[in-house]
Amino acid sequence: MTATSTQPTGTHLTGTHLTGTAAMLRLALRRDRIKLPIWLIAIAAMVPRFYYAAATIVAPTPEARAEAAQMIRASFMRVLAGPVFGDGPVTPQGYFLAAYWVEFLLAAALMNILLITRHTRAEEQTGRAELIRAAVVGRHAQLTAALIVSAIGNTALAALTAAAAISVGFPAGSALLFGLSLAATGLVFAALTAVTVQITEQPRGASGIAGAALFAAWLVRGAGALQDQQGGPLFWLSPIGWAQQTRVLAGDRWWPLALPVALAALLVAAAYRLAGQRDLGAALIAARPGQAAAPSWLRSPLGLAWRLQQASIAWWAAAFLAAGLAMGGMSGGMTGIDLGLFSPGADVVRGWLSLMVFTGSLYTGVFVLLSAARLRAEEAHGRVQPVLAGPTSRSAWFTASLAVTALGALLLLTVYGAGLGLGAAVSTGEPGLVAEVAGASLLRLPEVLVLLALPAALLGLAPRAMAAAWAVFLYSALVQVFGPYAGVPAWLANTSVLSHLPWHPLGTFAPVATLVLTALAVLLALLGGYGLRRRDLA
Repeated sequence: MTATSTQPTGTHLTGTHLTGTAAMLRLALRRDRIKLPIWLIAIAAMVPRFYYAAATIVAPTPEARAEAAQMIRASFMRVLAGPVFGDGPVTPQGYFLAAYWVEFLLAAALMNILLITRHTRAEEQTGRAELIRAAVVGRHAQLTAALIVSAIGNTALAALTAAAAISVGFPAGSALLFGLSLAATGLVFAALTAVTVQITEQPRGASGIAGAALFAAWLVRGAGALQDQQGGPLFWLSPIGWAQQTRVLAGDRWWPLALPVALAALLVAAAYRLAGQRDLGAALIAARPGQAAAPSWLRSPLGLAWRLQQASIAWWAAAFLAAGLAMGGMSGGMTGIDLGLFSPGADVVRGWLSLMVFTGSLYTGVFVLLSAARLRAEEAHGRVQPVLAGPTSRSAWFTASLAVTALGALLLLTVYGAGLGLGAAVSTGEPGLVAEVAGASLLRLPEVLVLLALPAALLGLAPRAMAAAWAVFLYSALVQVFGPYAGVPAWLANTSVLSHLPWHPLGTFAPVATLVLTALAVLLALLGGYGLRRRDLA
């Protein structure tokens, strides 16, 4: 007897393949009820924040805006921001776009990369997708639900950022075009991530490939900006360039938005095609088999911790070096620019470098917080339990993990400071800036250690509250950067973790603050280790 299957074949989006999409959409929206709004509010809130910085701190007068716009028109600045469209007087809104538009586009893309990875490949890695697919759920329901959530999120992002732009003086049409440029860029990278999650088995690999594509798009956009003041041919090869070619406040062109929409549609079709050609949990590129025997250095907790973080540290270090060189290269163009952050008569170049050194410590803070969150993920996913079932103690695992992260932070500060100093030395012709700026970057290590020790303490004492460490970080950053211009009283400013060390190289060494912050980091780490020994594992 021969049975004939009635299951549809191929990769077309039939009703069977999309069965359960509505239920998957509700589940995805429920799981993202906190994360997605935080992303949307944070990006939208940065519109008035950055506009305030552009209009009242960096370029408060028409003359200062003209000088700042001229600096952006210089080749090295067009790579990072800009271009400045139009030849008329630069308004505060126009300078805001020239200086910060790229940052908003990158944030929108990153939000979508993480969203799609979280709802697709990460679900397969944890095994939840297999349980869900055991029910009446079609092959493409999960991917479709993730893409719909992305579309909803990008629509909300366009509305929120448009409203924020209107609040700082944008005309309604230009504000809407600005918001839609962010949404269109987000859709492109959501669709791209839908493809990369089919390629590799690991969520980090999928988001890493998409992140590399985002970085490549930024580089191509920068190369196109070098070709022409208004964006050369290479500018049109980047989705980020397409968004900027809408020329908000400089003609308001709507038709370039069709390009990212068309590319997103093609990538989504490719994602469905690839998803239909692989098994659940598998990938188009098979994972590389490991060695038959582990090296001897992996037998120690410290070796294991280094093995787990070495790739991440290497990628962060490469990004820090590139960012340091780029930011340092701007130093030579700072002559005559009033940053508004330092007292009159201060060395403008060293003032700029002090601001960039502080920015590097913020980036390093993000690294240590992500590394600390990895410890909780190792526990929650059951990967640390087999390690602790052997001769490795909880204290050894905890201490080794923190030690490697702290060493990684030290390396990142060193690499960033050296790159920043080297770029400044080349730009200004002062070779001594290399050592001076590298040392200034290392002086911010104590506050980074506190940012690492805080989630470590929460991991041991209250693991479900580890997200509070991010809240402390964001609060500290906002108070330190915008507090002096918002009239924040000194006692409140002192509650920021980041407000106790002077900004170097313009400032002077503060030994008491350095010792207190280091001691606080050690105390928090000890509390975390004590709590971890006394509580049950997840």
